[in-house]
Amino acid sequence: MYRVSPFTYWIGGMVSTLLHDRPVYCSPTETLRFDPPSSQSCGQYLSDYLETAPGILQNPESTSNCQYCPLSSSDQFLAGSKIYYGERWRNFGIMFAFIGFSIALAVLSYWAFRVAKWDTSKLRPKGKTGRKAAKAGEKAKQSAQEGAAPPNRDTQTAQ
Repeated sequence: MYRVSPFTYWIGGMVSTLLHDRPVYCSPTETLRFDPPSSQSCGQYLSDYLETAPGILQNPESTSNCQYCPLSSSDQFLAGSKIYYGERWRNFGIMFAFIGFSIALAVLSYWAFRVAKWDTSKLRPKGKTGRKAAKAGEKAKQSAQEGAAPPNRDTQTAQ
């Protein structure tokens, strides 16, 4: 149901636009701490890793207690929720398609139930009342074919 909800696309479009390329600052509880091998600084030890890793080494000159924050940009955090800056216009388009579909459905429903005149005679159930009406219709046809006038309701009620 996550992808069916229009709020998914509204939030995705808004958040990716507002938070794009914002720097991330890790709290002390989010920072990874470790010691490098002896005679190396944190920057020397992690130099190859930092070329491909997205995070930030907070103390590259230190020789102990290296502090590494795994995120450097808000886009990396949002990617975990599958929210991408490159999809912002698609998200807004899908949101407006949901709005347009809802308006069209509301107008069509109003027209179908309030404006249109439906022929309900074809929708009657064929129960007892349907059979009785069919027999009365057949009798009226037979009497019309025989030349007799169909019974008048006014004269029957007066008698």
